[in-house]
Amino acid sequence: MPKLKLFIFLLLFIFSACSLPARNQPVPRSGSFTPISFDPPVPERLSLENGMIVHMLEDHELPLITVSVSIRTGAIYEPPGLAGLAALTGTVMRTGGTAYMSANESDRHIESMSAKLSVGIGAEQGSASLFVLKEDFEKAFTIFAQILMRPAFEEEKLLIARRAACQGLIQLPDNPLDLAFREYKKLIYADNPRRTLPSMASITRIRRSDLVEFHQRFFRPENIMIAVSGDFSRDAMRALLQRQLGSWPATGATVPAVAPPAQVSSRHIYHLQKQLSQSTIVMGHLAPPRIHPDYYAFQVLDFILGGGFTARLSTQIRTRQGLAYSVGSFYRADIDYGVFGAYSITRADATNRVLSLMFDILEQIKRGDITAEELELAREAILNNFIFSFTSSAQIAAQQMRIEFDGLPADFIKKAPEKIRAITLQDLKRTAEAWLHPDRMVVMLVGDKARFDVPLEAWPWGRVKTIHSDILTEK
Repeated sequence: MPKLKLFIFLLLFIFSACSLPARNQPVPRSGSFTPISFDPPVPERLSLENGMIVHMLEDHELPLITVSVSIRTGAIYEPPGLAGLAALTGTVMRTGGTAYMSANESDRHIESMSAKLSVGIGAEQGSASLFVLKEDFEKAFTIFAQILMRPAFEEEKLLIARRAACQGLIQLPDNPLDLAFREYKKLIYADNPRRTLPSMASITRIRRSDLVEFHQRFFRPENIMIAVSGDFSRDAMRALLQRQLGSWPATGATVPAVAPPAQVSSRHIYHLQKQLSQSTIVMGHLAPPRIHPDYYAFQVLDFILGGGFTARLSTQIRTRQGLAYSVGSFYRADIDYGVFGAYSITRADATNRVLSLMFDILEQIKRGDITAEELELAREAILNNFIFSFTSSAQIAAQQMRIEFDGLPADFIKKAPEKIRAITLQDLKRTAEAWLHPDRMVVMLVGDKARFDVPLEAWPWGRVKTIHSDILTEK
């Protein structure tokens, strides 16, 4: 029976995916087309008796129900010396059973329903999700609610999760790109709590009582929002949610905000020695937050710089000169700060040359050297990706829930396409001048200095500071 149910579940999932428009397909340049409209349905917002906010969106096309949960927590709230606690808490919540059901029992029940259930805690937010057939929803959601409210954190499951985390840290130095991004994160966040990352020492000192305390501190009704979408009736779903979660008492406590990181005032270059034939470069600085008026224009700038094969970094460094195995840019915007950067993997004997090209390209954009064609292509790509990321009721409900969770205007999603379409070349030039600062970047290099094309002591970009990874040695 479980195998048959899994087969049916997969068929429904594949059908729902195949019925959606294909993403990132080339758009013909001739002919007349009606602009894609963006008018997603609005989920219903309600609150349970304990104040927990719920966004519900009915969709009777397939007999499936999806639940998404956001929790106001994260690694930024970990106690000193216990880096990695947040991630372990999320992992063992899922694997470690509940007060009413052992870990093995809950796993068997979830597997018998072919449901997908996950819990995770990142740097600044926690999340949980459930994806299950309609006929099994009440049984699956009962387990899901128990995991959220009363996880057991079985000691054996903690030991397994801790060993897995340590193994991941042991393997991390063998991946130069992951290593470079880890060290870059610590450097760009400087003295901010966001710079704290797990080490072997911090992981091994975490105990079950730490997980229990972390869970009790953050998993409360007033600290959680839920999105539910799929094949259900409003009244029945509200009654079920109230029955399962409504008795969870609110405490009235608030989670303190963590101050955003500070921008550096000058360029800083760091090198981590690894005997490799390739060099990895990661560089960047702070950027507009999501609430800033320049948020959308900076998205376009990021795409023009490194968002695809036609982007500046890719065409000038990889395509024309063949100097990069991989090259691009990234932009992640939170509510009160953003981070922008660029990266490249190149031959060790081209390290300084590639870094020079990256700085030159950033300077070009900062001077406003942007074409109307680049703007059009970027706008088109961003709009297509944005609109086609709202093709399911689950995506729409979850995004609307997160909009409120983040304190953004209720129409933030609906207005995004028109704001992107309205961006002009002048907007890009003004935004680039205000926010792009090649002379204030944190630069992280991982590679073999003996193979660099220019000795570190002679680099024209300023003094290079050598650092050492503390993954395996940090106390």
